[in-house]
Amino acid sequence: MNDSPHPSKQSSQIISALVIAAVPLAAFLSFAIQPIMGKRLLPIYGGSSATWLGCMVYFQFALLLGYGWAAWLVRKSVAFQFTATAVLAVLAVVTFRLPSDDADASASILRIVWQLSFTTLPAMMLLFSASPLLHGWMQRRGEEIPYYLYSISNAGSLIAVLMYPFFVEPSLRLTEQVTYWHGLLFVLAGVLVAAGFILRRTSSSPHAAPARETGVGFAPSHVILWLWLSALTCIGMLAATYHLAAEIGSGPLAWVGPFSVYLLSFMVAFSGRWRPWMTMTTIVWLAVSLTGFMVVKGFTANTVNAGTAWWLLSLTASGSFLGNALLHRMRPSQRFEYYYLIVAAGGVLGGIVSSALIPYLLARPIEFELASAALLTTGLLWVAGRREPAIVFVVAAVLFAPVMGLGTRQIHEEAPNARMDHWRDLYGHIMVKTDARSVVLSSDTTTHGSQLTTDAAARKRPTLYYTESTGVGRTIERLQAKQPSMRVAIVGLGAGTLAAYARAGDTYDFWDIDPKSLQVARRNFTFVAESAGKINLIQRDGRKALEESKADYDLIVLDAFTGDGVPSHLLTAEAMNVYFRRLAAHDGLLLVHASMRYSRLFPAVEATARSTNHTAIQVSTDISDSLTDRDWDPTHTEYIVVCRPERVKELLTWFPLEEEKGRVKRFVGTVDSPLYNAQLIWTDDRNAALDSLDLGKFLFSP
Repeated sequence: MNDSPHPSKQSSQIISALVIAAVPLAAFLSFAIQPIMGKRLLPIYGGSSATWLGCMVYFQFALLLGYGWAAWLVRKSVAFQFTATAVLAVLAVVTFRLPSDDADASASILRIVWQLSFTTLPAMMLLFSASPLLHGWMQRRGEEIPYYLYSISNAGSLIAVLMYPFFVEPSLRLTEQVTYWHGLLFVLAGVLVAAGFILRRTSSSPHAAPARETGVGFAPSHVILWLWLSALTCIGMLAATYHLAAEIGSGPLAWVGPFSVYLLSFMVAFSGRWRPWMTMTTIVWLAVSLTGFMVVKGFTANTVNAGTAWWLLSLTASGSFLGNALLHRMRPSQRFEYYYLIVAAGGVLGGIVSSALIPYLLARPIEFELASAALLTTGLLWVAGRREPAIVFVVAAVLFAPVMGLGTRQIHEEAPNARMDHWRDLYGHIMVKTDARSVVLSSDTTTHGSQLTTDAAARKRPTLYYTESTGVGRTIERLQAKQPSMRVAIVGLGAGTLAAYARAGDTYDFWDIDPKSLQVARRNFTFVAESAGKINLIQRDGRKALEESKADYDLIVLDAFTGDGVPSHLLTAEAMNVYFRRLAAHDGLLLVHASMRYSRLFPAVEATARSTNHTAIQVSTDISDSLTDRDWDPTHTEYIVVCRPERVKELLTWFPLEEEKGRVKRFVGTVDSPLYNAQLIWTDDRNAALDSLDLGKFLFSP
């Protein structure tokens, strides 16, 4: 294997330095570009599942292609490797670009993969192949397989995951991010070419292929176990991210906790300092974490915050550490490139199972607990050294029984006097609770609508966030008093509650990207079916639909948020310009539903509105009692009204601070200062979750 048995000390030191610089830099760039691409594609294709899933499929495809390229290349001569790497490096730097605005507006997974492949594939192949390729170069210098480089690689990935939401996203525009990233790609290409050039010059036989190892075939049981462990840890990490995204939105911030501990486990396990007693400690840690998480959340729809979030992170960390410790313990002494390829394939398999299979196999999002129990089972079997099928079955049954038993009990206690129906697909999980008095629609932790069903009059009353005295209810009533007919656009369907306001002659257009939401609104609720107006339900991203629409509206309502998750592409300056083009003919209003637990959306919306020459008014409403004819089943609500500055004085009269001797109380606020925080202006080029989310409140509030 050693082409140069006596390389000069200076050249060895230079190559080592270049490798140690290139490995974490390649990993950093490969993880830093992923959120950049996702944010770039959202305004082009909309916030559909195909956009996010297409990005994930593309990166998995590029990862396997890069690892496969490296596995093939390290078996070639030094001269061939240098030439191939230099050509790929030049292609990566020259051809890299992000999709342009003129891309096809209709999203599909294959179209996303094609667009990204056409513009970024050479760069991604260079990044993903760098680590295994440099492993091979170090081995040719006479080192044993340098598995510590895998630890260094994951350190680079971890830095990217941590930096993006806390430093990069809030501070740099997307165009600036791409510029800096492209510059670092150029640096990486130069480092790889320099290292390859020195390796070629100092190799005693640069044109000779490496000697083939003998007896290095991998046992099928080892390959299966590598795939199993890699897939399980990936499924656990993705499932933990799913729970956090249900609270704070699907974006870089939701990935920080689970992905960070996942990458940290690779760093520690492959650092060369992992000891057997640590594996035993991790098994105990995993068992305790699984018990704690099952007690505080388990299979229920309880909110993930404060203590629950910490149990979630503890369970993710312990499962990741155990899985990767076992992967490190089973590492081969030769043919590392195929080992890395198999581990990468396991991660890809876990991603595909999580996104494309589990949503259709499990009606509830319980894969986090099941994957953790499976990892615990694997760890105990490995420690015991017993892999007979009967023993595996018994141990798995003993471990799964308490998890499934407690989870089943929680399910039965969740709604003892009601029927619970669950639906799940690529867009997430929703449930409908039906009892003798009402029907309630909710996602994992957020209620999206309810309908009282005691009689015909009750069915037609708006409830929860949409009652008559809320910001949206009062706005619709005032507009109806002035106009005999209206056209209203609503982004986000929920139960279709706002259809209750439609009069004969009114047209309400609802857009929602989730097909099961449209089905549930029609099948389980009657707001749409019994509305007096014309109701159109359309499966579509709201911003893209309004960009393509020719209709003029009196009111546009944005109600597409789940938990504290904000689809930022719906609130940028470019999006507001789209909305007000559709509102201009009728001097219409934009309403943003901002009822959130941990976020304060008003500052960002207000700054963005002013950047487009509009004004924002915050309307918070608390209703103490329901009346027989209005405000049924009310809850605390927050809305933001965006309008032309000339209408502010009129609109403030619509929302008295107190009504009916305190039954209705409001806080109504505007910003009078001519100055505003330019850092809070959201554009397609710059928006950040931390502008609105109070992360400390989410993690530490009681």
